Amino acid sequence: MANLGLNTMNVALNHTRNRIGLTIIAVMLSACASVGSGPSATGGPGKAGAVTPPSLGLFSSIKVPSDREPTLQLSAQGVQIFRCEKRDGGFAWVFRQPEAQLSDASGKPVGRHGASFSFEHNDGSRLVASVAAYDEAPNAADLRWLLLTTRSYGKGVFDGVTHVQRVNTRGGMPPGKCDAAQANQLLRVDFSGDFVFYRARSGAAG
Repeated sequence: MANLGLNTMNVALNHTRNRIGLTIIAVMLSACASVGSGPSATGGPGKAGAVTPPSLGLFSSIKVPSDREPTLQLSAQGVQIFRCEKRDGGFAWVFRQPEAQLSDASGKPVGRHGASFSFEHNDGSRLVASVAAYDEAPNAADLRWLLLTTRSYGKGVFDGVTHVQRVNTRGGMPPGKCDAAQANQLLRVDFSGDFVFYRARSGAAG
């Protein structure tokens, strides 16, 4: 009878251990599932494409009107082209046009920046711009930061863009002077920078 009682107790203990073990496994599996499906694993919808406007000084001249919002930022890598021309009794390097490749945040080439401050996207949309204002770059050896007003053509990424800022420039400035022996020669100066593109905010006039 004593042996029968011990056997009964052992069976009960084994049953209890099995139940505890299954409960622990279930809790662990539930925790793993929660980590994989939480917001931090996937990120919020639309956040990857968000564009932050550049940080500008209080008295900056290249601020965009308050009814505009940034919708795209592209990096530029290329050259600024200058020609040696006679000016004010001497010779100077005079700006002619930029030539640069435009790339997205992943580094993929998506368009070109060229004459008349134009922007051409690979999807066929394009902009023609004019300089509205500028700030001197933090470093005198770098191109000015610009505010451009634009006209858009074609359907695509640039459709509806009204303003562009050129910021974070590096290089692009020519020597201070040239001489008669260099008259009409072209000079290509390497530069890089960022362009931030703006459209009217939702509900604002275009």
